[in-house]
Amino acid sequence: MTEREKLMCEVSKAQFAAVEVGLFLDTHPKNKKALEAMRIYTEKYKELKRRYEEKFGMIDIYSPNNCADKWSWVENPWPWEKGE
Repeated sequence: MTEREKLMCEVSKAQFAAVEVGLFLDTHPKNKKALEAMRIYTEKYKELKRRYEEKFGMIDIYSPNNCADKWSWVENPWPWEKGE
């Protein structure tokens, strides 16, 4: 597994955990453990996503650098164009 693939795997795990906890919170909105887990996984996801994008480019169109002066999403290589 390349460094890029490993980091993307970590991003995906943190995102998955946050989504799952979010679904639990839909039915248990006051659960303190779940709220803390959501905070932790969301922060972890944000940090991993930032690190990934810093090294390999944007993951999605919601990246903060996308709309600074122009739409920069199209400037990144497509997934099949990225090399290690």
